[in-house]
Amino acid sequence: MTHRNWDPDCKVYIGGLRDDANRYDIEDTFRKIGKVKDVWVARKPPGFAFVEMEDPRDAQDAVRELDGTRMCGARVKVELSNGGKGDGRDGGRDGGRDRRGGGGRDDRRFGGGRDDR
Repeated sequence: MTHRNWDPDCKVYIGGLRDDANRYDIEDTFRKIGKVKDVWVARKPPGFAFVEMEDPRDAQDAVRELDGTRMCGARVKVELSNGGKGDGRDGGRDGGRDRRGGGGRDDRRFGGGRDDR
């Protein structure tokens, strides 16, 4: 089963792993928290992995207990997976605004930025 078909409530993302991280060390770490269903470690590019826990509560506990700890020789970021979807908070990186900091239009053309007395 690929990690994309996992239960999103039980899927945990691990980021910041070293290139030589392996599924067995990751599984051993997560098994101390709860029952592990599966582990997938990225290789191209390396540096992250996903773990599917049996129970969503164990996934939440894993995030609380393991985020910021050392795993496979590196300090890691552990968080619930967002299911491969952006969280939408940044509105597409620049929040939907023009990179110049304005509202996306030349404010001077529309009377903005000038005193029209």
